[in-house]
Amino acid sequence: MAAGDERHRVDSRLREAWAVLSFLIPIVLTVTSAVGQTVPSEPELPRVTRLELDVRVDYETERIRGTATLTVENSAAGPTSRVPLLLNRLMQVTGARVVGGPDLTFNQGIASFEDIGKYQVNVVEIDLAAPLPKGDSLRVTVQYEGYLVGYTEVGMSYVRDHINRDFTILREDALAFPVVGVPSLRINRALPRAPFEFEVRVTVPEDLVVATGGEPLGRTTGDGLATWHYRSREPAPYLIIAIAPYRVAQADGLRVFHFPEDEEGASRLLEASLQAAGSYQDIFGPLRRPLALNIMEIPDGWGSQANLAGGIIQEGGAFRDRSRMWELYHELSHLWNVSDLDAPSPRWNEGLATFMQRRLSRELDGWDGAAAAWERTAERLLERCGEDRPCGQVPMRRYGEKQLTDYSYSVGGLMFAALYHVLGEESFDRALRHHFQAHADTGGRTDDLVRIFVESGGPSAQRVFDDWLESTAWLLRLREAGSAQAVFEAYLR
Repeated sequence: MAAGDERHRVDSRLREAWAVLSFLIPIVLTVTSAVGQTVPSEPELPRVTRLELDVRVDYETERIRGTATLTVENSAAGPTSRVPLLLNRLMQVTGARVVGGPDLTFNQGIASFEDIGKYQVNVVEIDLAAPLPKGDSLRVTVQYEGYLVGYTEVGMSYVRDHINRDFTILREDALAFPVVGVPSLRINRALPRAPFEFEVRVTVPEDLVVATGGEPLGRTTGDGLATWHYRSREPAPYLIIAIAPYRVAQADGLRVFHFPEDEEGASRLLEASLQAAGSYQDIFGPLRRPLALNIMEIPDGWGSQANLAGGIIQEGGAFRDRSRMWELYHELSHLWNVSDLDAPSPRWNEGLATFMQRRLSRELDGWDGAAAAWERTAERLLERCGEDRPCGQVPMRRYGEKQLTDYSYSVGGLMFAALYHVLGEESFDRALRHHFQAHADTGGRTDDLVRIFVESGGPSAQRVFDDWLESTAWLLRLREAGSAQAVFEAYLR
């Protein structure tokens, strides 16, 4: 089984930036947009606590027509009078109003991100009829329409989004609906992520199926069209809507939306999901609520992603190739991540997921390649991270700040493999359980994880964190020891 493969076909640095961008940005960079408006630099943006989306996908014209109602809350220090939005570069806003109130004036125009010149979006600035006081909320309805295109040219190779009957995906990454924000990755990366409620109605041809991570509320049909209705079970970090001629396999709270040709693989993946969820529950303890989860198949190269409230999008390779089941184990492990309060985050959760994908491949599938896989990971890091390279100079603690979170998978994975070796399975699992159960409701920081593991593993665990999180001493250790296993053994002496 190829569980040692480092591939995780998501451009993690840019996906992370979008994860913090959507719906919640409380500050704005001073930017002059193509419509001639200057976005103020004061912290006056509201955050979105709820999104209601009503969308029709027209496959003949390849256009989207939608209405997004955003419940915005002013969490800034003073009143705010403007709601800035970002939208796909081939879409436009056609109207805006306060629910139960007046129409609102707005400007829009195409502008580039300050730090990625190729990254062009429609920047929309909506002026409120009256300033929104601190702590108050209101609902703003935005009508929009246009074509959906991806953003592969800016480095987000997984954002290939477009309208196609075989597969269509509507998500924040391609700005398929209005998102509160500003055109700056630098600013967005420095902000924490806040979940939001959602309710969506999506109208498509009657022979297609709509799936999201939320609870299904029904389907109505007429004139050859079907409108699918979903609502979030709890606040979610993202909204993803997948549309295809799906079939559905389900059991024990899990629903797998799969392409027609992958029925056998879907049954296998459903069984593996239930087994993996049981293993993770044994390790981390129970989730905050009973497992009710939608898994949506997507084409290879479109970027897997997972959250209990937002659902899982899983690339098709895991459906068709038994040796790629590790991809599912990786994504499922994220259901047991606490909300990350570090901003910007070093994303050590990706390292933990990499460790867990290999562990479950061994425990559930009998894979015996973990040791060799960690050695290959170490060899690649030695090749890429010389002392003159950023990954050889920047500790993982600062990966988010320095935009190096692509290395969180490998460096973080080796860190957790070292901790597993130092603590032993029982103490390692006890520390993970303690961390998850203590912070599942409130969220947690990297320091919380370190404290709990050091309490369990003592000075040896502290040395692991000193080398792999707080410094780049791991690089020298790997060079001198000659293997990852030798480094792991050294922590016990």
